Amino acid sequence: MRKVRIQAIWLLFISCFPPLQAQWDAPVTRYWTVKGHYNPAFTGGDETIELSALYRFQWAGIQHAPQRVIFSAHQSFHFLNRHHGAGVTGYRNMAGSLRNDLLAAQYSYILPTHSGNIHFGLQAGMLNLAFNEGGAHIGGGIAEGSQPSFNAEGVKGQLADLNAGIAWQGDNGYAGLSFLHLNEPGFRILNDTLDQQSDSLQLFIPCTIHLMVGYNIRLSRSLAIEPMVWLQTGKGTTRLQATLRTVTERFSGGLSWRSADGYSLFAATIIEGFEIGYGYDHHTRGMGKRSRGSHELTLRYLLPAGQPQQKRLPQKSIRLL
Repeated sequence: MRKVRIQAIWLLFISCFPPLQAQWDAPVTRYWTVKGHYNPAFTGGDETIELSALYRFQWAGIQHAPQRVIFSAHQSFHFLNRHHGAGVTGYRNMAGSLRNDLLAAQYSYILPTHSGNIHFGLQAGMLNLAFNEGGAHIGGGIAEGSQPSFNAEGVKGQLADLNAGIAWQGDNGYAGLSFLHLNEPGFRILNDTLDQQSDSLQLFIPCTIHLMVGYNIRLSRSLAIEPMVWLQTGKGTTRLQATLRTVTERFSGGLSWRSADGYSLFAATIIEGFEIGYGYDHHTRGMGKRSRGSHELTLRYLLPAGQPQQKRLPQKSIRLL
């Protein structure tokens, strides 16, 4: 009966959201490698130092198409007999010659329980904006031989950005709920003729809610299956991404489906403690349908906190991190 109630609540939660429109907080394929970037509560989740980087080339074949770089570094530590996490994260989003940047500090308070750890996270950072990601669109490409182009309105400003989240992390799974852009940073569109900010049109980055859930189904000592779900919703937008990942000691791979977009294939391997991954998106709907797909590379390194010198961790690939 309890499982039936949980499923009913989940279906009601999903059905309440309208279709996707905006592009702020654009999704990535291998999101579990940088899930701390989308939820500060995952900062310091394990007794490790974690360094992650992700590069995404969006919509190949479209002129000025977005490229995104995400980095994250965090670790756990003990202070006053309490467990904490601290880290930094950021991104650079590029569209042609335009750049949007974020640099942020993260903190989490970790509360041990009998079934895992509960995390409470905060993030504060500075956004440096040059274009409006939420108002971007793809134009051109109608005439024979012409190339579609990614177009975005120019903006200018440095804005404070605040995020918060809560998460649970156990040996065989995790769940996290985060609220990004809590302060809804505001900015103005640049006037094309005067190269000045227009007083007639002020926009803001809407607060978005991110829910990530994953579970580790161990089939044997060296083989596991990890189903994962990522739900993003905000003002008039929603996006659901479902993933099934197979993991062995050195290799992993799987597929994802993303609502109103398409599906993805991905794989990764571990070499001397470094996890190197690749993902490819085939877009069947939305703006990406006019492209030749999207490509993504990830690099992640884990080492025990306080023992950074020499220690391989092949067993880490079998766990959700």
